[in-house]
Amino acid sequence: MQEKRIITKSSRETFDFGHHLGEAIDFPLVIFLKGEMGAGKTLFSKGFVAGMGLEDEVTSPTYTIVNEYGNPPKIFHFDLYRLQDPDELYEMGFEDYLTQGCTLLLEWPDLITEYSFEPKLEIILTAQIDMPDQREIILKTDNQKVAQVLNRILNAMK
Repeated sequence: MQEKRIITKSSRETFDFGHHLGEAIDFPLVIFLKGEMGAGKTLFSKGFVAGMGLEDEVTSPTYTIVNEYGNPPKIFHFDLYRLQDPDELYEMGFEDYLTQGCTLLLEWPDLITEYSFEPKLEIILTAQIDMPDQREIILKTDNQKVAQVLNRILNAMK
């Protein structure tokens, strides 16, 4: 597992990082977004969607469970916080989303971490208590293609 860490010093930098990643991803990807409430998962998602060239309004799918971005859809954005059991996700047709050649953004993915997805990127966002706009972002992947994209983005951000 390869791991990278970055610090964003503002909400804008967190959005921009998502934007850079969205611009660089040209293949379907499953992204696990982890972090407490207010850590920046939806903010990152807004940047990512914009980086993929989409103008859709991005909101947290807390009550809808899934939002689609693009026409035809290029991104499915899930919030699994309210689900109690992995079966609920599969009953709503989750496997169909996996076969559409789209990127999946999965907030609160702990419910399905035992499932294997390829390629996958895990992003852990942590807001700093004493500096709430600053975030530590930990990026984990064991996929070589994803790791190369991350290295390219992080080198360009230096």
